[in-house]
Amino acid sequence: MINPPAGPTLLGVDVILAASVLAGIAAMAVLYAIYAAVTVRDPMAKRVKALNARRDELKSGIVNASGRKRQSLVRKTETTEKMKERLEGMKVLQESQVKIIQQKLAQAGYRNKELAVVVIFARMVLPVVLGFAGVVALYWLEMFPE
Repeated sequence: MINPPAGPTLLGVDVILAASVLAGIAAMAVLYAIYAAVTVRDPMAKRVKALNARRDELKSGIVNASGRKRQSLVRKTETTEKMKERLEGMKVLQESQVKIIQQKLAQAGYRNKELAVVVIFARMVLPVVLGFAGVVALYWLEMFPE
């Protein structure tokens, strides 16, 4: 048979044991907070190091061609242009709407003007895609049988 706790209980739980566990968790939280405060890294140190390395490269006349970055920008532009053509074909894309979304994205910290087209396209496509996924989950996969 189980021995009843020797100390006071609250809803069948030994109060002293519960307090000891909570004190242990609090102590661990304090130790973690101290560790986090002591090991703070300078977020700009890596950036400053990269800038100094780039400055040294430029001084010595070494110029790296960033073809990979340029290629990804071209690919992104082509994708955005396809989205823009689809939206214009459906007569959905309005310049005033694009300007409003560009302004909101700029306020959020996204300066890329092409993202406005992506947002409008997502507003058109995502409800259909998510609705279809919901129908599939409910009826075909029988996730909720009743």
